[in-house]
Amino acid sequence: MLSAVKMFDRIPGLLFQCILNVCVLNCSGVTVVNNGYRNIVIAINPRIQHNAKLIENIKEMVTEASSYLYQATKHQLYFADVKILLPASWPWNWTQVQRPTTQSFEKANVIIAESYLKHGDVPYTLQFGGCGEKGRYIHFTPNFILNDEMTSIYCPKGKVFVHEWAHLRWGVFSEYNDLVPFYLSESTIAEATRCSFSIKGVIAECRGSSCSPCIFDESTRLPNKDCTFFPMKNQPSSSSIMYLQGLPSVVEFCDNATHNVEAPNMQNRMCNYRSTWDVISKSEDFRNVYSAHTGSVKPTFTLLQAKERVLCLVLDVSGSMSQANRIVRLRQAAEIFLLQIAETGSQVGIVTFNSMATIQTHLRKIDDDKVREELVKLLPTSARGGTSICAGVEAGFEVVRGNDSSTNGDEIVVLTDGQDNRISACFPEVERSGAVIHTIALGPSAAEQLEELSNMTGGLQFAATDNLDTSGLIDSFTGLVSGNSDSSQQAIQIGTWIYSIWNPGRKQVITVIVTSRPADAQIPPIKVNGYFNRRDSTSPMISNVEVSQGFLPVLNANVTAIIERPSGLPIELKLSDDGLGADIVRNDGIYSKYFLNFHGSGRYSVKVRVQGIEGTTRITVRKRGQGMCLPGYSENGHIKLNEFINEDNEEDFPGALWDFIRVQAGGAISLPVGTPVIDFPPSQIRDLQSALIENKIDLEWTAPGGDYDQGSASRYEIRMSDKLLQLRDNFTNALLINMEAMIPQPFGSRETETIHFEHPNLQNGASIYFAIRAYDKINQSSEVSNIIKVSYFVPLAKDHWYTFVWLQIVIAIVGCFIVLLIIWIVGRKIKMKASKQELMDNL
Repeated sequence: MLSAVKMFDRIPGLLFQCILNVCVLNCSGVTVVNNGYRNIVIAINPRIQHNAKLIENIKEMVTEASSYLYQATKHQLYFADVKILLPASWPWNWTQVQRPTTQSFEKANVIIAESYLKHGDVPYTLQFGGCGEKGRYIHFTPNFILNDEMTSIYCPKGKVFVHEWAHLRWGVFSEYNDLVPFYLSESTIAEATRCSFSIKGVIAECRGSSCSPCIFDESTRLPNKDCTFFPMKNQPSSSSIMYLQGLPSVVEFCDNATHNVEAPNMQNRMCNYRSTWDVISKSEDFRNVYSAHTGSVKPTFTLLQAKERVLCLVLDVSGSMSQANRIVRLRQAAEIFLLQIAETGSQVGIVTFNSMATIQTHLRKIDDDKVREELVKLLPTSARGGTSICAGVEAGFEVVRGNDSSTNGDEIVVLTDGQDNRISACFPEVERSGAVIHTIALGPSAAEQLEELSNMTGGLQFAATDNLDTSGLIDSFTGLVSGNSDSSQQAIQIGTWIYSIWNPGRKQVITVIVTSRPADAQIPPIKVNGYFNRRDSTSPMISNVEVSQGFLPVLNANVTAIIERPSGLPIELKLSDDGLGADIVRNDGIYSKYFLNFHGSGRYSVKVRVQGIEGTTRITVRKRGQGMCLPGYSENGHIKLNEFINEDNEEDFPGALWDFIRVQAGGAISLPVGTPVIDFPPSQIRDLQSALIENKIDLEWTAPGGDYDQGSASRYEIRMSDKLLQLRDNFTNALLINMEAMIPQPFGSRETETIHFEHPNLQNGASIYFAIRAYDKINQSSEVSNIIKVSYFVPLAKDHWYTFVWLQIVIAIVGCFIVLLIIWIVGRKIKMKASKQELMDNL
């Protein structure tokens, strides 16, 4: 006997939802051919109402961006082929649009979607990899695309697109820093965090439309928190796109000649103080470019329109499916998919195969529960014979062609437990099909090349073991949600429930799955996306899980990855959003962890469990990865403010969420025979901090593990220098600090070290730099940490302090005057040259 008591309905009409997708980041689909980017997909969210102007503005933005990119990459790259994916609900002339193949909203490079709670229209790129690693997608809101008045002056859309493309494609980072907008330079002058250093402007404090000179903090010599740097509209500098791409003169990325290594920004922190152009020019895109492009850089646009979902289940019924209760488990899992997961309005067919394939039913449109129940009756109940996966796939193609005589954009789900060394025979047809194939490997002996079907077509990959104490097969089927449907119509597993089970006396396994759909279509679901990335065979696997509600980050959730191995008990990994170890940025809604416990070849299936706790878990505004619009600019001694900026205020957000639990399949990871077991070094320390108190320097950081973020390091190595780049380029020759007595603590612990520093020649305003490395038990070292600066200065007397403040103002004014003088002289020379030429022509 089974009873369930729901513990979640605290708010009428409010129901949270979880969707999880798996993405291998090196399969974006974008290629570079003859200097042009091809197969870029821009997808419009299914919830956006029809608007033809939106399409036209997208085209204008990308066309403008192509010319800008061409100039920024020194005539080497441009946008050649762009596909715009329209929602299925939009009215459109079929002579003007094409059917998508493997493209979908969930896999698009650029998405157009509304923001939840109208939290702002500034574009951003979802980026959770390290330096040089590709991001997931760029997000624009419809308002940003349609608002020509704002974007023409402060956020030129084409330039913003290139800024975000650099995040997405090349893995570089922003050169501004909202959290640390100013810093003290080596010459003890307060500077705006920027690149290049030659960007000129004024620092002012503005309230409403009124601005006044900035007041500096006496203890830090930096502008107070209400001060802003306003760049001059007309600049002598042409860089950098990753700082303020909106300035008219900015047409380049910072290179080694213009890069500002002192600026405390994400680019310096994440890319080891390398310039953005240094990272970009060494990317794989430029390895495919052999000369500058000559000719048109105008993109070609193709309109695609999603259709209702067409899917065929291709199910193995060979003799091995009778083992380990597999055929019964298959029927149970597929039944849940047909009754609860398959979207209303979708079309579903069923094929079974052993050494031959049998079509159990051609496509049936799911428009009521009766159709669902009839499909369930056609699921297999017995197993016998051999295994021919290609026979099943070919029959699946025959079924989905029944919709419109084409396989473009259709889906096939292939489930098998058997070995088949002839599977490659149908690879050419699969590649030509334009269909998406999802694969489910059941048991330890499924064909080794099975996942090639999903790799070729951009499908999902799942695996389930024969462990009867887990629900891997059911989880796989519940993960098969559409990539193009409205998320408010998708079913998911939910919690929290209390179950009471009465056992009549014999041992049995009971699996309870509860699914639901949102009660209010206007409230966006909590969405969970899983991404599993590995650079190469010698790198660790990184698990990244994005938790969001309406594109807003969800913080303080308990996120656990459950990994079922080919043998042994499952492993649970607690993922963190603390900016440590595998996690790049703290509190961005991306939870991460290294997975190092690979033991033996085979398939490792991943499942994600997310738990929200009332009063602790909350949503917040997105703080990082955004394109920076001009806050305003200085021109002819006046500051022109950007009246379109709408500052996000966390106090305006609802904050805490209610209790919730979500469980979803996260895909499969396959390790081939011969994969080496690697002893990894400690992870890089990225949060080294310092405080100077009289003649003592207190250093503080978070302990790394002995193997990345697991265990404890063996020892630390701290060095100091009066030159920042010495610590980056020649760390071992910098001055060593004695750390022999310190024993590293386990990963995540806070470490502190006090250095008593006395130097008779230390002058007022002098700066010293520190960095640290960790070593493991076999003397493998981590990468050098972030480099911190400790500045020594004697507090100024009050009368001297005012002199210092006015000196800062005078320097800024003189700088502006010099720039204006240069512009006037150049203009004068041009005018004189023109007058002289006119005189000669008259003679």
